[in-house]
Amino acid sequence: MTLAINAGDLRERITLQSPPTGRDSLGQRSGAWVDESTVWAAAWPLSSRELLAAGQIQSEVTVRFRIRYRAGVLPSWRVLWRGVPHAIVGDPIDVHGRQVVLDLMCTAGIRDGANA
Repeated sequence: MTLAINAGDLRERITLQSPPTGRDSLGQRSGAWVDESTVWAAAWPLSSRELLAAGQIQSEVTVRFRIRYRAGVLPSWRVLWRGVPHAIVGDPIDVHGRQVVLDLMCTAGIRDGANA
């Protein structure tokens, strides 16, 4: 079985970003996220929910992004889509293990695109 990706499905432009490398006086990350690459992607919003966090009602959206395979994408990175940061949740998935397609499961909202 060959797995091909239809270029027509990749209609969204996303930017893969790595976390800032600077540290503040408390050891927390500081500085700007670094753009690693801007690529074409397919985006599937999967779920949305509202919950009470820190005494406020907040929303969280889960989106699956599919891109052409790229080595080196880390779960500490995030996806910037339509100006909204989405945290990558878990390891990027090499669909069918063929190094053709990569799925990124992401969330936006609660953590504001920041990974733990």
